Amino acid sequence: MSETTMQRDVIATLDSHFQQRKQQVPLLAQRAEAEGITQITSREDMVPLLFPHTTYKSYPESLIAKGQWATMNRWLDSVSAHRVTDVDVSGVTDVDGWIEALEAAGHLVSSSSGTSGKGSFLNKSRRDREANMQNMIDGLTEMGLPPERTWHVIPVGPDTGQSAHVAMRDMIIDKYRRPDGIPLFEGTPPTGHHRYMARLQAMRRAMADGTAAPDEIAAFEAEAQARAAEQERRLHHWADHILARPDERVFFNSQFTQLFRLVEILREKGARDGDITGANALTVGGGLKGNTLPDDYQEQIFRMLNIAPERFFHYYSMQELNLRMPRCLGGRYHVPDEIVLFVLDKDGTKLAEPEGDTVTGRAAFFDTTVDGRWGGTISGDRITVDLRDCPCGRSGPTVLPDIARFTDLGDDDKITCAGTMDAYVRGFIEE
Repeated sequence: MSETTMQRDVIATLDSHFQQRKQQVPLLAQRAEAEGITQITSREDMVPLLFPHTTYKSYPESLIAKGQWATMNRWLDSVSAHRVTDVDVSGVTDVDGWIEALEAAGHLVSSSSGTSGKGSFLNKSRRDREANMQNMIDGLTEMGLPPERTWHVIPVGPDTGQSAHVAMRDMIIDKYRRPDGIPLFEGTPPTGHHRYMARLQAMRRAMADGTAAPDEIAAFEAEAQARAAEQERRLHHWADHILARPDERVFFNSQFTQLFRLVEILREKGARDGDITGANALTVGGGLKGNTLPDDYQEQIFRMLNIAPERFFHYYSMQELNLRMPRCLGGRYHVPDEIVLFVLDKDGTKLAEPEGDTVTGRAAFFDTTVDGRWGGTISGDRITVDLRDCPCGRSGPTVLPDIARFTDLGDDDKITCAGTMDAYVRGFIEE
């Protein structure tokens, strides 16, 4: 297929999704009307229609503080493809209850923890969750780790209790864990994850401005210490079982911060690099979540746990996407056919200009598998894309590994259209 034909097919696909979703997503219809866009005829046409990542936290914080859950329904409805205004929230008392009510009605809301600010809420359907989980299996299979129940499976944790995390954990256990696998950690089931994270955020603010009462600080610190102690017990459970069978294969599902702590515990128990000889595998979700680790933390983890590069499923993704961009052994991230990649200028207003064979700018995407929302999003990431075929042999542009958040670069993560989109959303809430 020629490049012109491929481009024409991409535009036709984008327009097909646009024509359907503008009938379903109120915010998209408003934005398209304001911009005078009735059809997608080029990649440039899509840029004003991509939603800034901040759109999914554009609700007034006062709605949650005051428990105005019916209004939160209206807000979520404005950015959703499936109506949520009729979800019963009469018995809801906090964010966790709101999400449970939405899930009971088939809206599998994905939510960030909000540790550094307001949390995001994205409406996802069962089709979205199925696409996301199948994509995980497909990615693992492609790198040589097909679903075979021949592994010990260790979901390192912590357990947030969020249904999306639980569903992914349970799927990996179901597909990969051997019948006599390492027993799962039986701790205290987590409750009120979002309530706790909201309290954490509020307490940090109160302590910063000096308004936190001593008894409030003491009560919160006690809860935080109890949660940390639970995770320590979890990690010691895994460490003991690893040391009891050092030559048997383990599939780790983790975040790097927790995995590094597991390595520290193994060392505390006397383990040294080379003691664990099973051909172990790893998939990692999320970044460091604001934690600081040594520069060589990955190398320390891989040495201790005997994880080779070909058994490490690493990818670039975000909660706005169903699909992942897997990293090849050359260290580059490959964009699947179902995702259309855009590289925008820093303000998110236009396509960035290439410099030779590369283009650097703000990452934006259209995920054609997204069902519960509009599939177009502008991220907070700065990326560099190589427009040539990858040295690994696969064709097509690749995202280079030097991905950075604009906020981490000391830049203002300001997307020009974000304020306008927030104003649209306020209009929907106030109607």
